[in-house]
Amino acid sequence: MLRLSTPSFHPPFRILNPCKTGPLQGWQRRLLPGWLRRNWPVLQRLLVTLGMLVVIRLGYFIPVPGVDLGSLPAAAYGMEGERMMRALYGQAQALPASLFELGISPHINASIIVSMLLILPKDVLPFPWAARLREARKEGKGGEALINDRINYLALGFALYTGVTRALELAPYALYSQGFVVQTTLALVAGSFMIHHCANTITAAGVGNGSTLVICMGIITEYASTLHQVLVGLESASLAAWKLGSLLAGYLGLLLFTVYLSSSEVRLPIVQYSKAPPPEPPQPGAAAAGGRQELLSAARALLDRKASAAGQQGAHFPLLLNSSGVMPMIIASAAFYGILPKAAEFVGLVGVANFIYGLQATGWGLLVYGLLVFAMEFLPFGAVNPPEVAEYFTMIDVGVKGVAPGYATQQFLAQKLRQCKFWGGMALAGLAVSANLFDQLCLSMVGTTLATTSLVIIVGAVMQTSRQVESLMEGPRLQHKLDNERYIIQSLST
Repeated sequence: MLRLSTPSFHPPFRILNPCKTGPLQGWQRRLLPGWLRRNWPVLQRLLVTLGMLVVIRLGYFIPVPGVDLGSLPAAAYGMEGERMMRALYGQAQALPASLFELGISPHINASIIVSMLLILPKDVLPFPWAARLREARKEGKGGEALINDRINYLALGFALYTGVTRALELAPYALYSQGFVVQTTLALVAGSFMIHHCANTITAAGVGNGSTLVICMGIITEYASTLHQVLVGLESASLAAWKLGSLLAGYLGLLLFTVYLSSSEVRLPIVQYSKAPPPEPPQPGAAAAGGRQELLSAARALLDRKASAAGQQGAHFPLLLNSSGVMPMIIASAAFYGILPKAAEFVGLVGVANFIYGLQATGWGLLVYGLLVFAMEFLPFGAVNPPEVAEYFTMIDVGVKGVAPGYATQQFLAQKLRQCKFWGGMALAGLAVSANLFDQLCLSMVGTTLATTSLVIIVGAVMQTSRQVESLMEGPRLQHKLDNERYIIQSLST
């Protein structure tokens, strides 16, 4: 599920003993090597992620029951220009009529609508249910669950509508007529919610954001055919060496900027408020006079002072410049190129839909797309909750350097978060517009696009997933380090 409300700030990871967790308690110590035992929780998450992605991919190859696939026309696979749009919705292209054909498009559409409702002013939407949703954003996990329930109900409506529409399109190619529309609709809705369940499982028990990984899997599937078209275009086009080099340099530059933006962060220095006085430095000659116990105490005091000095110098609280990842770009692309014109056609505003389609091919349309990406950055996709962070800092006697604890820390974090959202949104919008301009340049020079926007989404998702893997592996590393220090202390005590 696409998370819309601000998720709770979780304390640093809880140190687990990998030899005592998980189902492999007996033979794990005997058969698995040491590094695998230490990182077994991370490996479990990777296996869950891989398993769910395999299930989704296999579902793309399950045909809709009761449809004669051989009689379906080639247009049923999707017209040219719609393939990447379908990939953004996580929709299938393996078969002309697949059980997972709807993808996660109902949940993306529902998330977009709820996102718009949450940012609208009270005067524009003065309904009690809208006010309840706005209040739910401030209620932590309980409010998040309420908003997600509303998204699920709305997604069910989108899935039923889309399923009925697709079933009516497939009715002329049905092997039987009685009850075909109802059964096909239920099958497509079940397939869409199965994908959504797998995505939720990845988010909760796997690695990375499940919805983003499902979308990236669809993009990668389509990107193979895009690269083939690019190679064919390069063979037919007579490009000078400097032009080809310029295209490659621009391509790599966009990818490098995506990596830089995904890893950029604002580091707020933090200090530890100690409740006890620091340990006294050892007196000269005390270790020689007191024997082994005095030597051990002096060593521990020295280590405590070094650790305290290192913590005071290097401790910081990071705020990602682009905390939402590539989700704003995905939502803006789906809204501008998909849901807005389709919604206008659905309510009968054909003129508005044609205007949006015409606007998409102009420079003004590119500007509107960039503004949408910038606006979507301010939606709370994975953002830090300043009240919860300030409360947690108070609990562990930690504060931001130069800022008073409590409400002042909360206001300071909120201000820094708004600044990160602004500059991160500007950078992401500039990246999205630059990717579209680069594709237009490739279209004029090579005759086809490189689908740069899709590749930027893939790189951003990979960077986000790699950060989570790195944070998960930090726990076993710290556990291993603590075990070694405990062994050294025990050896000195004996």
